[in-house]
Amino acid sequence: MASPVIHERDLIVGLQKGLAIIQLFTEDMPRLSVADVARLAGLTHSAARRFLLTLVHDGYAQTDSRKYWLTAKTLRVGQAYVDSALLPRMLRPIVEKVAAETREHVSVAVHDGDEVVHIVRSRIANVSSLSIRQGYRLPMYCTGSGRLWLASLPDEEVDAYLARVERKPLTPFTRTSVDEIKAIVGQIREQGYAELDQEYEVGMRILGVPLTNRAGEMRASLTITTQVSSLSLADIRERHLRYLYEGQALLRPIIDI
Repeated sequence: MASPVIHERDLIVGLQKGLAIIQLFTEDMPRLSVADVARLAGLTHSAARRFLLTLVHDGYAQTDSRKYWLTAKTLRVGQAYVDSALLPRMLRPIVEKVAAETREHVSVAVHDGDEVVHIVRSRIANVSSLSIRQGYRLPMYCTGSGRLWLASLPDEEVDAYLARVERKPLTPFTRTSVDEIKAIVGQIREQGYAELDQEYEVGMRILGVPLTNRAGEMRASLTITTQVSSLSLADIRERHLRYLYEGQALLRPIIDI
């Protein structure tokens, strides 16, 4: 679907900045001071304070007069997408079909900036993993969904991404070398699927395929998550890849909408 042309004169800058401030709060920075927000958002101390006090007034944040933190009310913003978005609801029957056929956890993720976000997850969840939660954000360099997205990008965009992000070794198996990641991305382009062996979480293996529209443009990813103790990567590929390809074909008309 083509996006409308939006002129800067039609934008509400205050809303943009308010939403940006909410996104400053992360797992690594759950509590921020006025000075922190001013620095991270590029605002004056006075403006940062007013934005934070507005969030407190409307119930989206709390404060002890030194630090600020988000409240559960901010979940309504993300939940509004889950409740109202048509795409996740249309994807779910096929996701559940693939999960029932494989008896594994299946999820769909989309690209958002330098991360991927799960928008659908199957009700079958026979693995214990934080990363498969709906709405969870994942880096692209060391996840199955993320590498599928990297494989869909031109080389220059892949290079820019790898130069821009911090490539942390999240497990002993994480590939962080630019050359290694680019070689894996090239392999994914050739074979049409991605495999991941404990690079994001120890004990978890991933198999995934891109979800493309009829023009061949990637719009989402479809992945299976299994535990190391159950199947090797070769076993996962042999048993489950055909079900992912079937799901990929069934979802193409939906992705085109």
